[in-house]
Amino acid sequence: MITIEGMTIDDYDDAARLWAATPEGGVSLIFDTRARLAPYLQRNKGLSTVAYADGVLIGTVLCGHDGRRGSLYHMVVAQAFRQRGIARQMVVRSLAGLRAEGIHTAFLFVANDNPAAAAFWMAVGWEVAPHIQYYLAAF
Repeated sequence: MITIEGMTIDDYDDAARLWAATPEGGVSLIFDTRARLAPYLQRNKGLSTVAYADGVLIGTVLCGHDGRRGSLYHMVVAQAFRQRGIARQMVVRSLAGLRAEGIHTAFLFVANDNPAAAAFWMAVGWEVAPHIQYYLAAF
């Protein structure tokens, strides 16, 4: 049985194992530590989503907002559970949470070397924003 529910910090260890086992997910456990994720989940309570299959965590999507735009990160579904609509269900749940908070636009990032992820996001109605570039600074 698959269950879709809100993510809490109690899900972190299972999520970190899933992220480590899914290199195409682009998750860095150096930056995405329990200590860094806890305040994010608290600030964006109930927006991030996890999927469980018979008590085993098989999917994640982090979701939050800055008061005007939402953001989704770390959409990962375990390989054995892909192509079953789980990712779509997690996205629907998280976007409903954003809408409930008055947020009606969101962004996400897809690695250039992950065409499967790009295809998924296009299939669920997202589009590439060709007019912007993404810049990153670690500090």
